[in-house]
Parts: sequence; structure tokens; C-alpha cells
Amino acid sequence: MVPISITGIGSYLPRRMLSNDDLTLDKPVTEAQLAKLGVTSRGRAGEGESIPEMAAAAAHRAMERAGIEAGELDFIVLANWTQRRFIPDFAPKLQALIGAPQAFAFDISTACAGFAFGAGVAQGFLQNPRYRRGLLVASETTSSRARPHSKATLVFGDAAGAWVLERGEVEGAGRLIDLELMTDGSKFEAMGVNEAGYVYTSIDQKELQQLAIHSFRAATEAVLSRNNMTLDDVDWIVPHSGTAGIQALLLRTLEVDPAKVLINFPRIGNVSSAAIPAALDEFVSSGQIQSGDLVLSPTTGTGWYAASMLYRV
Repeated sequence: MVPISITGIGSYLPRRMLSNDDLTLDKPVTEAQLAKLGVTSRGRAGEGESIPEMAAAAAHRAMERAGIEAGELDFIVLANWTQRRFIPDFAPKLQALIGAPQAFAFDISTACAGFAFGAGVAQGFLQNPRYRRGLLVASETTSSRARPHSKATLVFGDAAGAWVLERGEVEGAGRLIDLELMTDGSKFEAMGVNEAGYVYTSIDQKELQQLAIHSFRAATEAVLSRNNMTLDDVDWIVPHSGTAGIQALLLRTLEVDPAKVLINFPRIGNVSSAAIPAALDEFVSSGQIQSGDLVLSPTTGTGWYAASMLYRV
């Protein structure tokens, strides 16, 4: 296969970041419960921060770091499920906002696994010599899928994240090495959105956590095995954040050093498909993840989807 380079990384958080004290719940929550939920702040998208607008902000930052203009893009893939609608999709609006009329653009969903599945789609296009460069973006207003004043409002946040991906090896750039994509339709009804538009689960929390962890492990083992690697070869794990409970189970199941797992969940909440690129941008920008580091990013999504990406930054 033709190598795929990651030449730009970007993200966007809403202007309004809310602390726990800023939220009003319909039932009191103790300090112990807050600690168990594990989130201290989360973003709330406001005016001028729609799905395509947040996506455009993240995209501009990724393109700036890649050193390219929007006119150099061949295609745009936008992952989003929190504001899905029949027509029109959001990707054409994103195309217009960043000024890339020559690039075809479309939306995908696959819930929280959207960014990883989008990476697979982009990788496929870039195997074709007709296409040189693509933009992959995830943009979610996850907070809109939490029942107002419920505990879910403490966990769900809004954000966007983006990668610029290019065909071939680009000097000094990262590299998308491989990824594994999985679907288990037998778990189709594990989670959903009710008529009011809010997320619900049809299985108990323990079963849901076990399902997520099984998915993390299966996708991770598949991609590492195919590349003759183990977790010892990986410098960092940047997973989809999910919940604090899933994070704890992830550490125990994969049996990795907690210091290798990087999550900004406490600061931004669960931002669904934007979680991986938003966290990666933070840790690369801070210098914790450095050029050449090998990163593993497992994720799951309602449907039931699982994925794991292996890449160097």
C-alpha cells in the first residue's frame, strides 16, 4: 500500500467551558459521585459554533500546521452523529466555510468511532493516484444528546478535531500505519436516541462497559498482530475517552502502564468522535507526545462499532 502521511493536526473547543458549579441538576450529586464521573469541565457550543463552524476552526488549524491552503485539498470527510439530519449534510457547508470548492465533501457517522472510520475512508481514497491530499474532521455537539439537568450533562461536551492526510511519505510528518475497523450488528440495540433526542442505554452499565472493553481489546489486538507489534512497542495510547469507568477497565484489560494512556476527558468531557483528535492535538501541542512517537488509538461506537488506529506523529 502507498504510505499515508499525517501532515497537520488541529482541534477546537467551544468558547464557553463550564465547570461543575455552572451546571444545575435535577437531582443532587455528591462530591464522591462527581469524582467517580471524572469530569471537571466541558464545552458548550454557542452562537457561531455549529457543527460545520467548529469543524472549520479545527480544519484551519490542521491546514496551517500542514502548511497548505484549502485549495490544495482533494476531498473532505466529516464525521458527526450528534446533529444528523436527512438533507443537506454538513460537509458541503464545511467545504464552503474553508474555501475548498474543488474538493468533494461528504459526511459519515458510526457514532463515537466516526474519526477512525473516516481515517479508513481517507486511507482508501489516497491509495488512488487521482487524490493527493484529504481533510478528515470530526465535529460533535454531544451535550445536545444529554437530557437537560441529568447527570449526563456532567459528562458530555462539544468539540471538533481534524487531520490533514497526504498520499506518500512527507518528510517530517506523521504516518498512518494501519487501522482495524469492526462491526457487531448483534449489539445494534445496546444504545440509542429516544424520541426526545437524548441518549439512552438498553443494557445495564456493567454490561455496556464490558462490551466497550471487549471491542477495544479486539480491535487493538488485531491491528498490533498484523503489524507484528505488542503494546510494549507503543509509546502512547490515546483512546476514545468514553467514561471514567471504561478508562479504568481499559487500563486493567490491556495491562499497560497508566502513564502511557493520555486522556483529556476530565477537562473536556466525552466529545464522541472528536475525542481522539482533540486529545492528540492537546498532547502534541504540549510536547508530551513528540515527533516520531508511536500512538495507538482504540475506539468504540454505538451500532456496534469498534476501531483501532496505529500511527506515528
